[in-house]
Amino acid sequence: MTGARLRPLAALLATLPVLPAFADTPTAAAAALPTVSVTASRLEKKTEETAPNVAVLAPEGTDRSRVRDIQSLVADEPGVSVARDPNRRGNAGFTIRGIDGNRLLMTVDGVRLPDLYQGGGAAISSRDLVELDSLAAVEIVKGPYSGLYGADAIGGVVAYRTLSPQDLLEPNARFGGRASLAYHGADESSKLGGQMALRSGNFAALLSLTARRGHNLDNQGSNDSIGASRTTPNPLDWNSHNALAKLEWQLLPDQRLSLTHEQFEREVDGRLLSNLSASVLAQDSHDQSQRRRSTLAYDYRGSGPFSAARLSWSHQTLDSSELVDEWRPGAVRRVSEGRFDQELDAFDAQLTHRLDGGDLVHSIVWGGEYTRSQTERWRDRTEYRPGIPPNKRVGGEQFPHKTFPDNRNTRWGLFVQDELAWASGMTVTPSLRYDHYELNPSPDALFALSNPFNHLVSDYSDSAWSPRLALSLPLGSGWTGFAQLGSGFRTPGFDDAMLVFANPLFGYEVLPNPQLKAEKSRSLELGTRYRSQGFEWSATAYHNRYRDFIEQVLVSPRDTNHNGVALEYQAQNLDRVRISGLELKAAWLALPRLTLSGALAIARGDITSDQVPLDSVDPLSGHLRADYRFEQWQVGLLARGAARKKRVSRPDGFRTPGWGTLDLTAEWRFGRAGSLHIGVYNLGDRKHWLWSDTRGLAATGAPLDRYSQPGRNVAANLELRF
Repeated sequence: MTGARLRPLAALLATLPVLPAFADTPTAAAAALPTVSVTASRLEKKTEETAPNVAVLAPEGTDRSRVRDIQSLVADEPGVSVARDPNRRGNAGFTIRGIDGNRLLMTVDGVRLPDLYQGGGAAISSRDLVELDSLAAVEIVKGPYSGLYGADAIGGVVAYRTLSPQDLLEPNARFGGRASLAYHGADESSKLGGQMALRSGNFAALLSLTARRGHNLDNQGSNDSIGASRTTPNPLDWNSHNALAKLEWQLLPDQRLSLTHEQFEREVDGRLLSNLSASVLAQDSHDQSQRRRSTLAYDYRGSGPFSAARLSWSHQTLDSSELVDEWRPGAVRRVSEGRFDQELDAFDAQLTHRLDGGDLVHSIVWGGEYTRSQTERWRDRTEYRPGIPPNKRVGGEQFPHKTFPDNRNTRWGLFVQDELAWASGMTVTPSLRYDHYELNPSPDALFALSNPFNHLVSDYSDSAWSPRLALSLPLGSGWTGFAQLGSGFRTPGFDDAMLVFANPLFGYEVLPNPQLKAEKSRSLELGTRYRSQGFEWSATAYHNRYRDFIEQVLVSPRDTNHNGVALEYQAQNLDRVRISGLELKAAWLALPRLTLSGALAIARGDITSDQVPLDSVDPLSGHLRADYRFEQWQVGLLARGAARKKRVSRPDGFRTPGWGTLDLTAEWRFGRAGSLHIGVYNLGDRKHWLWSDTRGLAATGAPLDRYSQPGRNVAANLELRF
């Protein structure tokens, strides 16, 4: 779909505020979503009371048959996308308004997820580490949010909330649950999941088990050849398993103690046919990720001035490994192995006070958190030749080694927020947070092998104050205006400050940079939300500025020679980055059985120091959906599209064409507890690309059809509740 074709969509969304609402009930689209936000303000709020930059999604999105992973989950959320490597690695993590990676804070039940680690242009260890089936809601807060959540929230927050027994139990019921079975034609995957909960006296328990199995994501390439020109997907077989267990003890009517344990595992086996050549005859991969978390939490909820408290302790581990078995001419075999491991301990405390002065109510939230993580990265490679002992020096590198030293990351923060609410409906919410951060490396003999020129790595510490101010103001019946001034900061990570890698044989090295400064941001956001019976609409305009942005850059040109190499790369602070944009959402119950909804997002990003576009910003995109509901049936038609990507940083860069697709869905609810969801996606079998998957590619580089999206495909989800 071209940009011109998107104009009718934009025009329709722009006119929605003046359309009449013919129904007296809330829209069906709104009723299907979770109704409570807890992350945006650290207070429980109805979603209609939050600023439009906050999205609270059901874990199955708005379409149970389509959602299979985090990329499909946010396909219709303006300003949010997920980058995916089609060759082997899959989903990396979220991008929010052009900011991605470890610049986004990701949490599960308030516990930060392990870091993303990238290499070779893809995620070696991704942040796609949570099973959607085990969640009650996914909350996305867009824009810098260090004022409440500290470092790593410079671009926003993605907060997962796992199921609790109350989510599955009917009032006064002692037992309840659900079972689901799903199929997704896009990657020929299947899912079998079950969740059950029980209550006995003051105790409640929950158990969630989910298993998935599938293959490579389909695309619209047609070249099945072996080698770099291949455009069809590499054959991949994957499976994942997730277990979530919770035990809750109601100590007193207003006090609860809970113990949570979750374990997520994924394995991917691949035949990397696109990497084969005259010098590489066969290449097979085996990748594994395993995340475990245990959390002990105490919650208090009262009705007096001291209204709430939460204390929690968590221990989490990530074990990520990759293995490649490769055959070369002459019966030469190379076995490459790698690990990325992270261990995290966290303690969090939050207290809430409510002071009611009649015309003015103070809701004061204050607390602190302490997190310590240990990170390791290990690589090994062995070459086997007939009649020769195994060799550990391969391709100019000595193995095993570590590309950065083992390190300990310690951070602690204190925060306070006061929400002042007047009887008129106006609220003013100032907040302030102080964070201290330390990064301590522990170089050893294996790290020295990847650092033959003895580049300096040293301790790093920094601290920062992060203020934030938010305003909510009634503008009329159903209308509310919002304004926010925010700040953010992010200290250099282990892979920014300490990554060292040298390969004189191929003439390049990566240098550490102990002089890096923390990234900083300032943001201004204006928004409005309108809600009436049968109609809702929201708009957000934002302008974010980032200073000392960290990027990997070439610091040594080809005509120089340092330490015997011609190319040197290093993480350095860019001068400034600027991102501005507009996001619209609307839903309208046009007729008693017909709901129309849509969204639109447009943004522009620039690296102002270099006067080049920021490639992580998505092009204009949007969707328009119509749902018609019968007694037990609902059918939906969804049009989704994006404009052509016009602004890229490299002159020869691939610019994704504009595109548009149609999806047809149906839902059948049978009995009191059964539902079947079926969808046919990309009805027109349209070839198209997502910018999030292709950014950075050359227009004449890798075969572009390899990065295309699936053609026409079907999916179904069957769910039974008991």
